[in-house]
Amino acid sequence: MKNKKHIIGSGCSFTSNNKIGFNQNHPIEEFTWFNWLDKLLSHSDYEFYNYGNLTNDNKTICRSIFYKVNDLVFENGVNPKDIIVIIQWSTLSRVSWFLSPSKYSHLKIDTSKSLPHSCDFIESDSIYSNGYFHLSGGFNSTEQVIDQHAFSYADYISTHEERYIDWFDSVIGLFSWLEKIGIDKIYCFNMNNNFSTSVMKGTHPPNDEWIDGDVYHQMITKKKIRNTWNDDTMIYDNPYVKTYADRIDFDKWWFFEEKGLHKYGGIIEWTIRNFDENQKSDLPVVLWREMNGMNIKEQKDYLNNSWYGHTSSLLTRKFVNEVILMENWVDK
Repeated sequence: MKNKKHIIGSGCSFTSNNKIGFNQNHPIEEFTWFNWLDKLLSHSDYEFYNYGNLTNDNKTICRSIFYKVNDLVFENGVNPKDIIVIIQWSTLSRVSWFLSPSKYSHLKIDTSKSLPHSCDFIESDSIYSNGYFHLSGGFNSTEQVIDQHAFSYADYISTHEERYIDWFDSVIGLFSWLEKIGIDKIYCFNMNNNFSTSVMKGTHPPNDEWIDGDVYHQMITKKKIRNTWNDDTMIYDNPYVKTYADRIDFDKWWFFEEKGLHKYGGIIEWTIRNFDENQKSDLPVVLWREMNGMNIKEQKDYLNNSWYGHTSSLLTRKFVNEVILMENWVDK
């Protein structure tokens, strides 16, 4: 292990399309960016650790990175210089709460099955045996007692400022610790634009961007995304948030930018702008992996019902080749 390079990744469902601790063997048509990075570098001397998890919030993403780095460096003697950390940040609104096993009975939690909106990244013989993080996701119902707490938080506590403070506090703590122990290869990108004022103050998800026709035509044929080129960001508007934002090294961030159109974008905006519906490929030619196997009419129906999806395998491969490898985050 001491002679190998180690790549630790974390994120939400854009990094792993399952929960940690459950099946991660997916067909190539469902590969995320991390799956493709693993496959494209399979000839190299790398070990890969995917701590992505469905509906992860940004704080749990930080926690999972901290856990695995700690395990490699202090439990297994890995040289910090041999570790590369790549983080896919989730959308801003998500939050999490740690649930101790002592609360399972009170909350009527059945740990004999996979729990919705859950993340347990501690390696043990039995999942959930040490507790787990309950994830808010999109604040949709999970039919659990804890939903009441999540809904109350969304109604009475959650704001952009509160979410930025929680996220940035974790980022500064994680980055400072990683650098202190000698890890200098830290790279990250967003799921979506979490910074531009018009995005954060507008309809989010940005359904109002696709009102001139059906969503398929707007997103896929016209490749339409919100214009944020001349936008300010919200992270300096509030002094509590600014205190943290001023101390973050945003040079570690990759943002999707297209001159005259968009700044501070993430993989969602990049996906829409980089998809060619007329291309030929060995992989399904679709925008989102949820569209695999759909004909055009079915894809249109899907998008008109809900624009949202996860970057297809065709495009996550392109993202790895044209962003991660081209930007030299990892030696080929």
